[in-house]
This record gives sequence, C-alpha cells and structure tokens, in this order.
Amino acid sequence: MKTPSRLLGLLAVPALALSLAACGGSDDAGTPGTAETSSSSVDTAALETMLTDFQKPLEEEVPTESPAIAKDKSIVVIPCTYSSEACARGADAAMEAAESLGWETRMIDPAGNPEKARQAIDQAIQLDADGIIFTAAVGDQIDASLTKARDAGIFLVNSMSPADDRFDVEVVPDEDVSGKMMAAAIAQDSGGDAKILVTTDPAFPSITTRTAAFEKWLPEFCAGCEIVETIETQMSQLQSGLPPQIQATLTANPDIDYIWTHTGAAVVSTQATVERSTNGDKIKMVSYDGNSANLDLIKDGKSQFADVIKPMEHTGYLSVHEMNKLFANGANGHQIIEMPKRMVLQETLPELPWTGDTNWKSSFTALWENAG
Repeated sequence: MKTPSRLLGLLAVPALALSLAACGGSDDAGTPGTAETSSSSVDTAALETMLTDFQKPLEEEVPTESPAIAKDKSIVVIPCTYSSEACARGADAAMEAAESLGWETRMIDPAGNPEKARQAIDQAIQLDADGIIFTAAVGDQIDASLTKARDAGIFLVNSMSPADDRFDVEVVPDEDVSGKMMAAAIAQDSGGDAKILVTTDPAFPSITTRTAAFEKWLPEFCAGCEIVETIETQMSQLQSGLPPQIQATLTANPDIDYIWTHTGAAVVSTQATVERSTNGDKIKMVSYDGNSANLDLIKDGKSQFADVIKPMEHTGYLSVHEMNKLFANGANGHQIIEMPKRMVLQETLPELPWTGDTNWKSSFTALWENAG
C-alpha cells in the first residue's frame, strides 16, 4: 500500500526527538545550536514544529481498484464491546458498508467479555458466515475459536489492534506514534513541568503498547515531567470502578495536573469527578480515538485539551473492501494496513461530528458502483 504523504513528515520525528532529548538531558544552557528552553529544558520551538505536523488533516486513502462485488455473502461483525464508542463506530460503519453491497449482516456484541467473544465466533460458524469483521479483537483471548473459524473457511479481518497473523487482514494503528503525540502535547502545554496520572487497561495489547510508548517518549521530550501514579482498569470498570480510583489518587496526590487516559471513554466517565476535585480547575486530560463526547469536551474547554483522533468509520468501510477482496481472491498471507490518525487541540478541532477529514465515503461508494 502506498505510504500516505502525511506520514512522510513523521519519518523525521526520530531525529527531532533526539534533539529534544539532548536539550532535556543537558545542564549546559549555552550549547551551540540549542533552541531557547524553559527552566525544565523543553525545546518549545522543536515541539511546536512537531505538533504542527501531528495536527495536519488526514488524507484517508480509498483504493482505486476493486474486484466485482461478491454475491450472496454473509458476514458477522464482532466489536470489542458496543459500549465503547470507538469500537461501535467501526462496527456500525462495517455493517452499513456490507449492507450497501447486498450482503447479509449480523452484529454480535461480546460486551468486552473474552468468553462471549469466543461464543460469538462459534455462533458465526453455526450461521455459516463467509467472513467475520472484528474491531479491537485480542487474538490470544480467542485463539482456539479463530482456528475453528479458519478451518470452517471463514475469512477474518480485524482493526484497532497490533498486528497478529491469526487474521487475514488488519487495519493497524501505529501506537508508538500515538504515544509520542501525547508526550509532545503535554510537554509543550505544561512548559516542561507536569505531574501526570496515567490510566491503562492491560487486557488490550493496543492500549499497553500505547501506554508504553507514552512512558518512553515523555522523558525524551520533557525531563521535568513526571508520571506520579498509574491506574490499571478494565473496560467493564470505566463507569463504576475508575471514578473512585481517580478521586482517591487525586486526593492523595494534589500536585497532579495532567491525566493521560488510555481511551476516550475513560475521560467521559471521570471528567465530572476530576472537576469536583480540589484542583479540578487546573487538571487537564487527554485521550484517544476521536469520539464525539471527547471532541465536545475539547470544544467546550472542559478538562480535556487534546485527543488523537482516528477515522473509525473509514476503517469499517475499508474492512468491508478488504473482505470483498478476500472473497474474490482468497487469502494471500497476512496483510497489514496502517490506520490513519492525527492529534487535535481546541484550535485545530475539525467540524463536528467528525468521521474523517476527506469525503472518503462517496469515494468508496463510487468505487463499488463501478465494480458492479
């Protein structure tokens, strides 16, 4: 797949990161070639350049060719949990796209439960489905069921998870860059002095990778930034369990002024708790995926100031396109497609509601109509 032009600018980021690390790790403020820095040795000029690149509008790619649309096909869509807006957005888009092609479609929601996910795959096999489209499936949790589905001749397409060759095609986000984006945003916004609370969910490899990337890049960009506490939670605990954990942590650590959350739903479920805390008016939150509730918070200036947004709807349509190719040509090894993403701050928010920066849906529609 052709490398999008928007990603080419990211290739220069490692070199820029090294420059930032050198600034952060040096006690000699007069080193030749060093940009003006704050008391915490943050290279604000370099960070601003990087963040400008990270916020460029996306150019969601639409393939230029399609095989003839397969007839009389049946697919099952399995989201990680429909209660997650990110997973639901991708699943709904896949359903819409598949139905537009005349395929029989069914969604089975495992509600974030691995056993129910395995049962959903077993049900797809019983329904004699031709393909399964997943959002954020975790291969290790459903390994035996994936094997049974393959043995039954079912094609498997996944998205929003790290690469896993148990699937035929995957649309995969670069979570190292996702973590880098937020590390740069907090470093720049804080002026090089942030006390950070981190939330994460070890059940999802994409989230653990994203969390590790943030932890790796933060000291590179911000020597004066500190992760004070990390809270491990689960998708099922975001509404009831996470808010009191956040409250207790903020009470015990009143110097926390930033909260890095692993997913948009974590901000939505805890934002009111954060606002009510002793220093709630000073705490800033960040999250991922570009869900509508989070973008509204940024627009209204309520707690959240940054998000890394992903066009999940585009990924749903792309997943259906790839499924049609599998129906036409069969599987040809393990194919990986990079999921586009960008950062937004209040001043670079797109028009809401947001499903992408280009008119990709009409391009898919025209592509499929021409394919017949």
